[in-house]
Amino acid sequence: MDELNGSVMSSVPYMVLVGNHEYECHSPACAASAERMNILRNFTAYNSRFQMPSKEVDGTLNMWYSFEHGPIHFTSISSETDYKGEPSNEFADPPRNGHFGDQLAWVEADLKKADANRGNVPWLIVGMHRPLYDVSGCPNGVPADHNANIQAAFEDLFIKYRVDVVLTGHQHYYERQTPILNSTAVLDGVSSDFARYDNPKAPVYIVSGACGTVEGLDMAPDPTNVTWNAASNYIDYGFSTLEANRSKLSWKFLNSSNQAVLDEFVMWKTSPSTEGCSDAISA
Repeated sequence: MDELNGSVMSSVPYMVLVGNHEYECHSPACAASAERMNILRNFTAYNSRFQMPSKEVDGTLNMWYSFEHGPIHFTSISSETDYKGEPSNEFADPPRNGHFGDQLAWVEADLKKADANRGNVPWLIVGMHRPLYDVSGCPNGVPADHNANIQAAFEDLFIKYRVDVVLTGHQHYYERQTPILNSTAVLDGVSSDFARYDNPKAPVYIVSGACGTVEGLDMAPDPTNVTWNAASNYIDYGFSTLEANRSKLSWKFLNSSNQAVLDEFVMWKTSPSTEGCSDAISA
């Protein structure tokens, strides 16, 4: 962590969102130490190390917050706590994680405000750690277990407020889905090669979790078991880039070793209104 702080985090802008590693012990030494367990319980270290702009948007610590950059409104939420079936207390008896507040009420208020502001900031992207739609978590294309709990809590809000993209990680591989509405692929405006989405009618879900881990890449699921997988890569470590202006969003997944482009697509938006500023970003 100190090396990362010195070489990257001190010079490159970054934002963080919460995942399962922010409250779990992943070593025998930690599990055997009551002191270490107490220090790491309920996201204490995570919320002490970072300071995201939650106060500015009535969010909560680093658990959920939002910000705008260029033509995109980013909403960062917790897939770990504070909704029915959340996973952080799955093995905690008595429950010791969460209780940070009414996350769902905040998410709806934030998405509603962002959707009403499309004339100024046309894109709406949600980030969360665990995926709603990934092949391994959706037998026959339907979310199960934790995925189903996330779907029950959040999907109606994503649809209601016309979220454009949902970015996730957790799984140690890369997947890009078609637009999805209640477990069904929505292919209106999607090109036959899945490389272009014109005014998609449902959120696009992306799993970008292959950047690197001591645990290695996850075992490859079978993407032919679902109808909504547009692209997948289970063998390469890689990272993703995003560029956007008011009418076009460009996404790429690149090989970490040689920066070769392993997947890419563009999304075009002609509505809501694209009148106004012409801010562009790349990240």
